[in-house]
Amino acid sequence: MRRHCALAILIAGVSSLAEAVAQEMDSARFGRANAPSLLDNAESVAERDAFATLMQSKQPPQRRSLALSFAAKFPSSWLLATAWQFAAAASVDLNDNDGVVAYGRRSIALLPENPLLLIAIARAEVLQGGHARGASDARDAVFWLSVLAGPAGVPPRDWAATRRNLEEYARRMFTPARAEPSMPSDPREEFAGSSSCQRCHSAIYEAWRQTGMARMLRPRAEARLLADFSQVREFEDSTGRVTARTGGGNEPFFEFSSSGGKWKRYAVDYAIGSKWQQAYAASLPDGRLFVFPLQYNARSGQWLNYWQRIDPPASERARLDHFTDLSEATSYQRNCAVCHTSQLRLVRRDDAKMENAAFREAGVNCEMCHGPSAGHVAEMQSGKRARRPAAEPPFRFSGLDHVQATLICGQCHRQSALREVGTNGEMNFTGESPFFMRLPSQTSAQFSPRAVYKDGRFRETTFIGEAFMRSACFLRGTAQCASCHNPHPSNAPGNPVSLKFPGDPDRMCLQCHTEFSGQVSRHTRHAERSAGSRCAACHMPPIMNALLFRAASHQISDIPRADLVARYGPEQSPNACLICHPDRDVKWLAERLGEYREHTHAGGRG
Repeated sequence: MRRHCALAILIAGVSSLAEAVAQEMDSARFGRANAPSLLDNAESVAERDAFATLMQSKQPPQRRSLALSFAAKFPSSWLLATAWQFAAAASVDLNDNDGVVAYGRRSIALLPENPLLLIAIARAEVLQGGHARGASDARDAVFWLSVLAGPAGVPPRDWAATRRNLEEYARRMFTPARAEPSMPSDPREEFAGSSSCQRCHSAIYEAWRQTGMARMLRPRAEARLLADFSQVREFEDSTGRVTARTGGGNEPFFEFSSSGGKWKRYAVDYAIGSKWQQAYAASLPDGRLFVFPLQYNARSGQWLNYWQRIDPPASERARLDHFTDLSEATSYQRNCAVCHTSQLRLVRRDDAKMENAAFREAGVNCEMCHGPSAGHVAEMQSGKRARRPAAEPPFRFSGLDHVQATLICGQCHRQSALREVGTNGEMNFTGESPFFMRLPSQTSAQFSPRAVYKDGRFRETTFIGEAFMRSACFLRGTAQCASCHNPHPSNAPGNPVSLKFPGDPDRMCLQCHTEFSGQVSRHTRHAERSAGSRCAACHMPPIMNALLFRAASHQISDIPRADLVARYGPEQSPNACLICHPDRDVKWLAERLGEYREHTHAGGRG
C-alpha cells in the first residue's frame, strides 16, 4: 500500500506547485506561460501570511490543522480550493478516508479539473464501501488526465510516465462502460477546400457562408463592415493625448500619431468578426497582419479598446501609441489566426514570433471541423460514393463519440488549450491522422482570478468549452456541442448563437430529459411560458462575460444555491434567481429554495 503514500505526496506536491497564470483572455497560447505565485491571489497580508505558513508546513497533522484554520478564517478566499486540497492530501497520509472525501469534495466543488485529487477521493470512497461513487470519480479522473497538461513545475517527460501510472491505477476502480474512443490511423488525406463541398451540399454550404464562423476573418471587399468610417473620429489613450483616429469612408483607415505631429496611416484590409463586435487588421506587403487596438461593438454602437478592458494592466497590445511598433502583441497570425483562419501553417518552421504564417482560407472552413476531404471528393466525382465511417473524414458529428466531437469544437472554444507547432509548421491542424490537434489544457487553477468566480464557475466566454466539459450532460451523458447547436443553421442572421431549436429552446434539454416533457412548469414552479420556466434560466444563467454582454453559462448542471451567494456575495457567485429578481436578497433566496426542496421531497417533480 506504499503506492498510496506516493500518491499523497504527489497530491501535496501539486498543491504547493499550483500557480495562477495571469493570461490575456483572448489570444492563442503556444507553450506554457510564466506563472506568478499562488500567494498573489491573497487579498490581505493576513491571508497571505496564513497561506504561506500552510505551504511551508511538512507534517500531515499540522498541515491539515493549518488548512482547516485557513478555511475557517478566510471562507471567501480565492485560495480556498487549494487549502481544502492540502487538507485532503494530509488526510491521505493520516489514513483518514472520511477526511479525504469531505475535504477533497469541497476542493473539487470549486475546481473540478483535478484528476490527482479525484483519484485520492475515489480510493477513499472504495475503501469506505462506496464503490459506485468511487468508480464514477475514478472515471472522471481518467477523463481529466486525458485532456489536461501536467501540473506547473512538472517536466512534460516526467508527467507522461506519471500520467500513465495514474490512469492505470484509476482504471482498476471501474470497469469502462465502453471502449475508449479511437481515431482512424489511415494515411493522411489532403484538404480540398470549402468550395469543393458546394456541389453536393449546396444548401449547407450557403447556410455556412452566412455564419459567424465563416466570417471570422474576411477581406474588406467581402466583409460587411459594422463600423461607420464615413467620418473621422479621434481617440485618446490613457495619458489624454489623441493618438489614433479612424475614417476614410469607402477606403477605411486607422491613423496613429507619431513624432513631429505627423500621422501614420494603415488601411483596413480585413474585418474580424461579424455579429456582436468587429475588429480590423492591416496587411503588410510580406503577408503579416496586425490587429488594431480599437474595435467596434455593434450592440452598444461604440468604439472601444477591447484589449484594455480584458487584459491585465500594462497590456502592450492595448496601447494605442504602440501599434506602430508592429510587435508580436498585435500580430494576427500569432494571437488570433489559429481560431479565425483555416489550415494555418508557419512559412518558416523556425519563426519564433509566429508572424509569417499562411492560411488556406479566411474564417473557419468546412474542413476545420469535418477534416481533410480530398479523398471523399474524389470518390464522389468518380461515382464510387462509398459511405465512410463517421470517424473518418469527412466527420459526421452525429456518429462521433461525444468526447471526440467536443474536442474538435474545443480547438477554438477552450481558452486553456496549450498549442505546439507541428513538425511542418502546422499551427491549427496536424500533418497526420487525426487531422485536429488534441490540445492539452491547463487547469483553471493555473489562471488568474479574472477567469473564474470565487465559487469556481468560469466568468469568461473564452472558457465556454471548459464549462461545458464540467457539466453532467457531458461527463455522465453523451452530450456534445452539436446536441444543442447547429454550426450552419438555415437562418444564421436571425440565429446568431446557432441554436439547434431556436423556436423551442427547452427542446434542447427535453430531447434527453423526457421525464419533464409536458410538465416543465411543475418542475420549475414558474408559469409555463414565463422566462423563469425556461430550462436555461436556472441551469444556464447568463453569468459569462462576452462582448459587452452576459452569455449563458455552459456548466449546465449548475443549480442555484443560496449558501454560495451568502459566502461570496452576488458579484463572486451570481445566482440565477437573483438575476431575475434583483430586488430580492439572500434571505429571500434561501427561503424560496428551501420551499422548492420541500416541494420536491414531498413528491413534486424536481
